[in-house]
Amino acid sequence: MLGFPKILHQLHLFEKDGVPYAADLEKARVVELSAVMVDILKLAETQTDAAIVNKLEASYEADEISEAFERFSELEKEGLLFNRGEDLKRSLATESKWRKLLVVIPGINMDSFFDIETLSAGTNMALAYMIRHLTEYTDLHFAGSRNRKITDGVYEVDIGIDDLVRLRSKIAETYYGILALHQDRERWLLPLYRYPEFPPILVQNHAPRGHGGQAINSMLRHYAAMRECDGFTAPSDYVRDFYAHYIWDPSFFNTLPNGVDSKLFRPMDKMAAKRQIAEEVGDDRIPVAPTVGYLSRVQSEKGASVYLKLAALNPHLIFMIAGPDMGRYASRQLPDNLVYVGFHPREKLPLVYNAFDVYCFPSMSGEETFGLTVLEAMACGVPPVVPNFDGVPAVVGDAGLVADADNFQQDVATLVSYPCPMSFTEKINTLLNNTEMWQALSEKARQRALLFTWYKTARRIVQLFEMLHQKKKLINRNRLLNVFAPAQPIEGEEPDGQNCRSVVLSMNTHYERCLIRDAVYPLPVEDGLVLSILKEHTAREAESILAALIADETQARAILKRVRGLINATA
Repeated sequence: MLGFPKILHQLHLFEKDGVPYAADLEKARVVELSAVMVDILKLAETQTDAAIVNKLEASYEADEISEAFERFSELEKEGLLFNRGEDLKRSLATESKWRKLLVVIPGINMDSFFDIETLSAGTNMALAYMIRHLTEYTDLHFAGSRNRKITDGVYEVDIGIDDLVRLRSKIAETYYGILALHQDRERWLLPLYRYPEFPPILVQNHAPRGHGGQAINSMLRHYAAMRECDGFTAPSDYVRDFYAHYIWDPSFFNTLPNGVDSKLFRPMDKMAAKRQIAEEVGDDRIPVAPTVGYLSRVQSEKGASVYLKLAALNPHLIFMIAGPDMGRYASRQLPDNLVYVGFHPREKLPLVYNAFDVYCFPSMSGEETFGLTVLEAMACGVPPVVPNFDGVPAVVGDAGLVADADNFQQDVATLVSYPCPMSFTEKINTLLNNTEMWQALSEKARQRALLFTWYKTARRIVQLFEMLHQKKKLINRNRLLNVFAPAQPIEGEEPDGQNCRSVVLSMNTHYERCLIRDAVYPLPVEDGLVLSILKEHTAREAESILAALIADETQARAILKRVRGLINATA
């Protein structure tokens, strides 16, 4: 069934050669109908599914009505005939906390965020926890294909990607902000930045680089297109600092640390945890030997090959792997001290972490901005050893040891670093051979992990949207009039070799006088060029042009700064 009543697009019903059609005037499409479909459309805005069937079953066979409903369902998926999301306030009466956010994440099953066991990727896991805690502050509406309540404070609304621009005024009336996830192959967000009606758009980024430069280039395109009231979030300061090498305004990158469920992930009796894992996998060495742990997908970018090398270098230690499977390494001759302990449900992971004496995180992926498993291990009181790259050391702080890594200026097949096995070996053995150091770092790890909570993460999102709304109030349209013209030196002025100037007029497009005294003011050509660019483009787009035209970056930045100041001062 379709969930009638539904609001229709503006339709024109007509017949040609005895065949009924509907012209969808909003989509500029003509759809062939059957007689029963015509009658259903006449009832669509006032009657329920059951009422429509009841009214038509005397005139049509049940199969005809069923086929008509199926055809309408297909047309609705194409965005035809029926409005998607126009009447949000009527069709979706929510508990209505103080604000609502529209969450748009194409290609991800929203129901999976509420079934934690179906998630494996750290990004999706972080999103799931964040969503749960964000409902403490706001209602969340996921853009989807139907109107329904998912759980308290969380709803699916019938708004597809293709509907966003058409519904921008309604979205602006209903939502305090739009929360999206950056995916480097997605381009649907770029057109949205062009519309001032949309509320602030906050784009979560968990992959600052990788994929042969695709991630960086995609991020830079979004940065250039964003309005002043849009922005990114990233789990660590590293992302902002990394992009500061490419852009002039890193304030668009906002740090949004992940959190940890410290009640679930907590220290346990370590020997009891080791004995239980040993019994399950049938390896009695685990309770008696020092253990090193790895919990992740067993793949190259997660450092699986490095981890195998560590096991070979340290035969006196037990190296445990917890993951979905051993992947391509399953067919290899593995070191005897490498033990695969299997894949475990989330509620059992604290037991697995507590069976580790040291947590080893040799990841080298360009998508590693935080290291959620590192934080979970720390919450269990397990000191970590991590490589010196990207945002992971900032999570660990002084609660673990940082090993050397060869970092690459340009990623290679999404790898951005190579953790040094010798350095990892040194750090692991230093930690295991010094009981006092291990105990001190174990306590520090737990205490540091307690600083990262999902409530803080959720509150930070709300604060970021509040900040973006403040920035939205300060956005000024560039209405200054300017022209370019040949120029001769003014009497008493030293010739500068230029024979062309830009001239800004003492009025704007509303013919309001906005500058004092003179009717015109001469500007350098570069200033006039930026002034013209900013009529239709963002300051970040002007930044790209200036960077290409002017070799001196300091001079280029100064031009953009003063022209933006002129625009803001005369708004």
